[in-house]
Amino acid sequence: MTQILEIRRCRTAREWRLFERVPEILHGDDPAFVPPIPGHVAKLRGRGHIFQLSGTLRAYVAFRGGAPVGRVASIVNRTHNDFHADHTGFFGFFSFADEDAAGPLLEQVRQDLLEEGCDILRGPFNPTQNDECGLQVEGFGTRPYFGMPYNPPWYEECCLALGFEKARDLVYYDVNPALEESFANRLGRLTERVRERLGITVRPVDATRPNEEAKLIARLFNESLADEWNFMPLTAEVAKGFVKDLAGHLDADTILIAYAHGEPAGLSIALPDLNELLARLKPVPRLLRLLGLWWLLKTGKCSAARWAVFGMLPKYQRKGGTLVLVYEAIMRAKEQYSGGEISWTQETNSDISRLAADLGVTPYKRYRIYETRL
Repeated sequence: MTQILEIRRCRTAREWRLFERVPEILHGDDPAFVPPIPGHVAKLRGRGHIFQLSGTLRAYVAFRGGAPVGRVASIVNRTHNDFHADHTGFFGFFSFADEDAAGPLLEQVRQDLLEEGCDILRGPFNPTQNDECGLQVEGFGTRPYFGMPYNPPWYEECCLALGFEKARDLVYYDVNPALEESFANRLGRLTERVRERLGITVRPVDATRPNEEAKLIARLFNESLADEWNFMPLTAEVAKGFVKDLAGHLDADTILIAYAHGEPAGLSIALPDLNELLARLKPVPRLLRLLGLWWLLKTGKCSAARWAVFGMLPKYQRKGGTLVLVYEAIMRAKEQYSGGEISWTQETNSDISRLAADLGVTPYKRYRIYETRL
């Protein structure tokens, strides 16, 4: 007899903790899977969470025979829809044991978003474009970097069977000593010429002035990246929340502010690869992982980083400013990290694509955003 699938909305703290654990229950044996920082997903339940200021999220867990076999969230992001003047709904935190679980979970999302007046369903986002997003479709075999989602290869086939189509690809570039050497050899002189012509200087963020720096980061982020597809504006409050969440994890030169002739012109953000440490904690009972992470950070450091943001104001992008920003960020970090990845950049980002081609670098991973009409 086929077991009945039951979908339950998460409301209590206990149900949200299970929602966080579902991917590990389903895929924890995969060496590429890395558990999140304990409580990082479940805290979305709280009314004080920064996302609750700009959107709503309904979390669901699917059960079969009393055991969890999937999860999903239906998401309305008011900040996104106000900026784009559209009615897009989103799905995220999408994990499932099989297509028989995935289909009903997506149908629940469709019903939620139709009730909200949405006409397009797009995802996955966990819960926004400024968080984990995308479904991996190429480059399997290694664990994701911190801030990037996990999924097994067969998820792509399920998404296509459920009627989704590609909306946009996100590409990833490996950063290793060979890339640093290529940078210096191929583009070092050009970088210096652009730096001199634009009067570019770079400094790390000043942690003693959090309010002022958060406002500057938000302004540079928004003015640099506003033309990107599916862009979501960053508020100073979100920027401060981001820094607060990662307090104690960020190294010097993690967030860089670029100036051109003394005026703020761009920023870069790199995240230490905490997944390197979280992967080591997989055998540790969940309740002890926070303590284990604290100890690993106290007694050591991450060997790699993920460059998550490179943003230059448009007038400096056209003059080569992005080249200087990327060069400066990677070269400054080589004293602290042995490598890492640039992730992600949209496949249509001509600045980064051209720079990668000049360096002889091709994407080594690819994630995909899907969408369908409601």
